[in-house]
Amino acid sequence: MKKKDQQFYLVDLKILPEAIKKTIRVKEMLQDGTCGSINEAVKKVDINRSAYYKYKDHVAPAFETEKDKIVVLFLVMSDDFAVFNRVLRRIVKDRNEIISLNRGIPAEKLVAVTITIKTEESLSYLQYLQETIKEMKGIQSLIFEARGELT
Repeated sequence: MKKKDQQFYLVDLKILPEAIKKTIRVKEMLQDGTCGSINEAVKKVDINRSAYYKYKDHVAPAFETEKDKIVVLFLVMSDDFAVFNRVLRRIVKDRNEIISLNRGIPAEKLVAVTITIKTEESLSYLQYLQETIKEMKGIQSLIFEARGELT
């Protein structure tokens, strides 16, 4: 399947076919170290290797670990792509993952931007990131909301 043809959905695990559930379980067992090999894991969950290989690249949890935090940044900034680019570069500099990005329609040389990121960083880091972005030239305001345990 071509990348442009891919579509993603959040689906309740309960409605998935057994082969996909077992594939997910195999991936979990390999990741947490319960099993040391694919052969061992597929035998434990009673799925054949071909079914595992068929689905393994097509299933993943919505949130990889309990450490993941979802942070939404609400910005009002100058309608200048250089400012926008500096903000994005600052966010990804520390290996945060940008999940979604919404840049509104400019009005009076300002634009509203919403950026959703996934991070494993601490609350103190997020506060530092917020202050760093707030201090950038062209940023009028910044509010952030976080989901996940912030420590």
